Amino acid sequence: MEVAESTDPGKKRSHNEDSLIVDERRGIFIVADGMGGHLSGEIASRMAVEVAYDYLSRKIDKNIDAKNIVRILKTALNNAHEAVKISSDGDMTLKGMGTTLVIMVIIDDSAFIAHAGDSRAYLIRNDIRQITTDHSLGNYLIRKKKIPKEKVPARAWHTITQAVGVSIKFQPQLKKISLEQNDVLLLCSDGLTDMLRDEEIKAIIENDREDGFEKIADLLVEAANRKGGRDNISVVIVKHGVSQIGSFWRTSLSF
Repeated sequence: MEVAESTDPGKKRSHNEDSLIVDERRGIFIVADGMGGHLSGEIASRMAVEVAYDYLSRKIDKNIDAKNIVRILKTALNNAHEAVKISSDGDMTLKGMGTTLVIMVIIDDSAFIAHAGDSRAYLIRNDIRQITTDHSLGNYLIRKKKIPKEKVPARAWHTITQAVGVSIKFQPQLKKISLEQNDVLLLCSDGLTDMLRDEEIKAIIENDREDGFEKIADLLVEAANRKGGRDNISVVIVKHGVSQIGSFWRTSLSF
């Protein structure tokens, strides 16, 4: 596989409350978007990715089967949820902090994705397809209350119904994707998707997926900032099926 990542505070925020981890060797990729006053969102996102990654890195190997990977992903998310919740409950300065969390694990030709909140995973093949479904009030109103999409209030799309460390009944979503040669997978915080339409994201990826792939994450961040950069922006992008000859393994953490 080939991997690129980038995280940026954006144009309107004084600090970055997003966190990400990329472990290409183990095929583990994580993005979180923290929420809370002062620096508590930054603390929540960093804690969530660290706790989830610590568990995943100890449990995942190339011989693991699909049934076990689903169980491991659920446990990683629940561990992150409990860690953030305990810290929030135990420190008044961190009260109410939480974070979105999207995790992807790639084993052979399968991607396993788990998430809570509105940070997203996409698959770019012939088109661009959102793999995750935002845990938003807007989607809840459509699904449960049968309200037409056009009648959902704008603010409902930005009100999340699931978050690590916050939700009383924590119900993360899990998906499995069968991969094909040269599929591109994208994980991102909503600082990207609030600024760029899906087709704009696809166009940037398609223009550079063969040449200069390592620049795509930065190009996506730059495009979101040109549109206003209203929030922190984090991007992890993975191209599946690239030969490992001449490449190198790496683990990188960004907070």
